[in-house]
Amino acid sequence: MNAKKVTTKVEEQESPFRVVGDSVKWDYKRGEISLIISDLDNIFYLYSKHGLNMSQVQVQNKYGFNALQWQSLKRTFDLVKDSDVFSPYSLSLVSDKAACDMIAGKIGEKYTPKNMREVVEYEDRKQTKKAYQKAIKRVADLDYRFSLLENEILDYVGSVKEVKVHKSSDVKIDHGFCIVTDLHGGAAVKPSFNLPAFNWKVLEKKLNDVAADTNQRKAEKVTVVLGGDLIESFSGLNHINSWQNLSDKNGYGFDSVITLSEVLSKWLQSINNIEEVIIISGNHDRGSSDNKEDVEGQVAKMISFILRGQFGQHFKVTWESLIARRKIDGCGYLFLHGDKGLSKKKIDLIEQYGFRGVYNIVFQGHLHTRKVIADCLTYRIIHVSSIFSGNTYSKNGGWSTLSGYTFAHTVNKRPVVIDFPLP
Repeated sequence: MNAKKVTTKVEEQESPFRVVGDSVKWDYKRGEISLIISDLDNIFYLYSKHGLNMSQVQVQNKYGFNALQWQSLKRTFDLVKDSDVFSPYSLSLVSDKAACDMIAGKIGEKYTPKNMREVVEYEDRKQTKKAYQKAIKRVADLDYRFSLLENEILDYVGSVKEVKVHKSSDVKIDHGFCIVTDLHGGAAVKPSFNLPAFNWKVLEKKLNDVAADTNQRKAEKVTVVLGGDLIESFSGLNHINSWQNLSDKNGYGFDSVITLSEVLSKWLQSINNIEEVIIISGNHDRGSSDNKEDVEGQVAKMISFILRGQFGQHFKVTWESLIARRKIDGCGYLFLHGDKGLSKKKIDLIEQYGFRGVYNIVFQGHLHTRKVIADCLTYRIIHVSSIFSGNTYSKNGGWSTLSGYTFAHTVNKRPVVIDFPLP
């Protein structure tokens, strides 16, 4: 029996695209796509990890593809991250050796100055995006912690007894500023040579002396300015060694905020004729150990919230993260802590925040020293005395100072500034 000869007909697989002149065309769900072959090759070069390794969004935006068109292109030409730097069609037109030479030459272009710049920019954007996402997460965590604190603060404010304020009709001047800065509540410093003791009791004593001196100035209206660094540290880690100078009791965290709020509440009740309390954030008033996380000084904001809850029916309590400005009796008064870059830009500070056509005076803390930064016919910038004398860190740096506060008022549209030293 003779075996039949079996023949098999091999059909060529139909190409998913058509070549028309210097273009390739193919169909997709919503019509036809046409692309110049050189552009197709460039897409492979841009997208492949062996080329410029761009993201699909970057390539889509560069060539104007929508999502359906992009997915159709990838399927039609098997475009993946591991693809060559030329399209399969272009490589099919040349020998293997010629294809290798083409690929080598194209990859070499990747390291030309023009393309290297593009690669660097892309990687930089990638790293920036990662850092941004990380920062968002850290800020979200910080916001969550503060939301818990706000709940505790609300409970605390709700439980505080009614406060009393003092009014006096025995007056000599119209409006006075009681400027207190750098309280560093929660700091604990043992006395040593050239460094006096400091703790909660010392702070209360100094504030009592401030109240007594302010009252004897007999102002009809008093604006109290708390010029930053209200506490030593919320996290205990403002500086590497900050934990060494914190009180064992209520030295940091929420306890330090509540303790200082109680000290300030008692103190404010002893000052006559308060019209407003201005609170400004300092670099020690952040709720985080890293100054890049809390740039506003949320602790000072919390304290202002507590005091507003207690005294809001009697006088204004305002908070500023950077600068407060008031025009009183024809004179401009500006208050800031002094740690920000703005403090170093004297002309910008006056031009951007000063009052036009009047004399302006700027009060800053932060440096724990008395210093005139600028003095001319139209403005003055000074660093005022601080409540806090210093600690071992400031002593070693030569920044310890005689404690004090500043009282200011206006005479003939010019400021009269009184530096009152505190024992």
